[in-house]
Amino acid sequence: MSIKYWSQVGIGLLVLGFSILVSWYEGSSLLENPWEWRYSAPFSEMVHGSVTDANDIVVLDFFVYAAKFSPLYPGMMILSVSYLFLLIGFRLFKQTGFRISLALLGVIYLTLCVVISSSPTAGGDTLFWLFLLVGVLMIVAACVIHVVPFLQLRRHYNQ
Repeated sequence: MSIKYWSQVGIGLLVLGFSILVSWYEGSSLLENPWEWRYSAPFSEMVHGSVTDANDIVVLDFFVYAAKFSPLYPGMMILSVSYLFLLIGFRLFKQTGFRISLALLGVIYLTLCVVISSSPTAGGDTLFWLFLLVGVLMIVAACVIHVVPFLQLRRHYNQ
């Protein structure tokens, strides 16, 4: 494996780690806003029922809160995870498997886009557009990677 590959993976992991830490910090302000617990603590409600105390809040809810109200670093998390999936998928799979993994990731992102489409917050709207853009780009890339060998073969036979 080349140094270019591992340096890209390392940079992707550094960006992911940094954006996770900053998102976690930004989302921790959920503890100071008890009126928001009902709307921004879905994981805590699944674990504890209704949230009545700051100690009932699960760490994953910090990321939900950060995504709703300050989506820059959660967006960086999404982009860095997508980049890491692309790098690892390109390295692990042959061309057919890579196309399928790209298309599958695109469909997953479009599904997440639909799930958060009704969010009333600006952060939810931003992440909606980010999921939509990344999902469409992955599906288009999978289609292009699928069509390019046929175009090259056709050009070869026409010469």
